[in-house]
Order: sequence, then C-alpha cells, then structure tokens
Amino acid sequence: HEAVPLMTLPVALSLVLALLAVAHGWWAVGGIWPAASEPDLARAVIGDGRTRMPPPWQCAGVAAALIVVAAWPWVIVAWPDSPFVLIGSIVVGAVFFLRGAAGYGPRWRARFKAEPFRTRDFYIYSPLCLALGVAFIALLTREMH
Repeated sequence: HEAVPLMTLPVALSLVLALLAVAHGWWAVGGIWPAASEPDLARAVIGDGRTRMPPPWQCAGVAAALIVVAAWPWVIVAWPDSPFVLIGSIVVGAVFFLRGAAGYGPRWRARFKAEPFRTRDFYIYSPLCLALGVAFIALLTREMH
C-alpha cells in the first residue's frame, strides 16, 4: 500500500509542466498575463533588468520543451526499465534540480536582481524547480523494478 496513489505523481508533474507551457505559449503570442504590461512581465519572469520579453520564438521554444517534459512522466511509467528513459529522466531531473539550486547561489542572485523576479525566484520559481527535479527522480526510482 502506497501513501500516494500510483498515478498522482505523473498527473501532478504533467499538469504543472503543461500549465507552465501554456504560460510560455501565451507569452510567445504576445500575451502579458499575469502582468499589466510587457515591462512588468519581463521584470517578473526574467529578472535581469530588461524591460522587454524575449522574442516570440524563444518563448515558443520553451513552451515546446515544456510540453515534451510534461509528457515525460508517462514515458517513465510506460518504459521504466529502458536505458533511454533512465538517462532522459536523470537529465530532466538534474536540469530542474540544478536550475532550482542555482537560484540560491550568489552568482545567480547577483545577476537576477530585478523585483519582483528576485523575491518570486526565491520563494516560488527555485523551489518549484527543485521540487520538479526531485519529483522526476522519485517517479523514476518508484517505477524501476
């Protein structure tokens, strides 16, 4: 008997990543939610002092990558013993974990100072990345038999 039902983790991972993909896709087509203006959005989600969002193709590229990663939990569930899935899962987990950990490092904090990014990164973005990294590795290790 598991404390967390078997499908809860892949569903949660896919849902969170799909929502992040939708946000990036929205930004790719010129949307500014959840901010009131493009400069406000850039300060909230980039944090390096710029007042313009990256070009649409970059936002779309991130959205596409997030869609692939949102599907990855189901790849883990379907083929947990595949060497390809093992390597891919370690890479995905490590990327999220390293991004999350970087958010607390002095170099990152010195480079990304703009508010509200700095505060949101400390309390939301970096912890979310850490949690996603741990969740991918946890799902992989749970599914390997």
